[in-house]
Amino acid sequence: MFQEFTEVHPATPVQASSPQQSRPKWEPPPPSLLKINFDGAIFKETEEARLGVVVRDSHGLVLASLAEKIKLPSSSDKVEALAAVRAITLAMDLNLPSFIVEGDSEVVISDLRREEESLASFGHLIYSIKHYLIYCNCISFSHTRRSGNSVAHFLTKLAKTIDDVSVWIENVPPQVADVLLVGCG
Repeated sequence: MFQEFTEVHPATPVQASSPQQSRPKWEPPPPSLLKINFDGAIFKETEEARLGVVVRDSHGLVLASLAEKIKLPSSSDKVEALAAVRAITLAMDLNLPSFIVEGDSEVVISDLRREEESLASFGHLIYSIKHYLIYCNCISFSHTRRSGNSVAHFLTKLAKTIDDVSVWIENVPPQVADVLLVGCG
């Protein structure tokens, strides 16, 4: 019976997509712009959240990176919004010129792109980011998958080992350098 079925319905060849096609890599910003990637992660077992931020130029060179441990907020979206706030405040602290902000939370990026007020539970954070943008030159907000945001993601993992916040200028910590060298995020 199976043989009759396969004769009538021949198998359709399945094309496996290569890992490189399905895994987006970090894309550099246009020349003269910077890109700030952010990520947030929840660690319920320790009742903490962690934030990671990395600033790079159009050549992929790191201008600054940050890892921070915070108390556990009420939702993962709120953690991502807090990471976006941290990205913008780092940009302001460093007096950065024009930049693009990129993260892997579609919800947060979508709310940042909207002109109308966010009604989300983290809407006050979106409002504060937009307020900060009056003082700096954010060109746009961009969404990427985690594979295109891996340096910021690994910085969130590193935040487990710090007490509060750590900032590295023109570098990333050694534990994250391998991710940066691979060029995937």
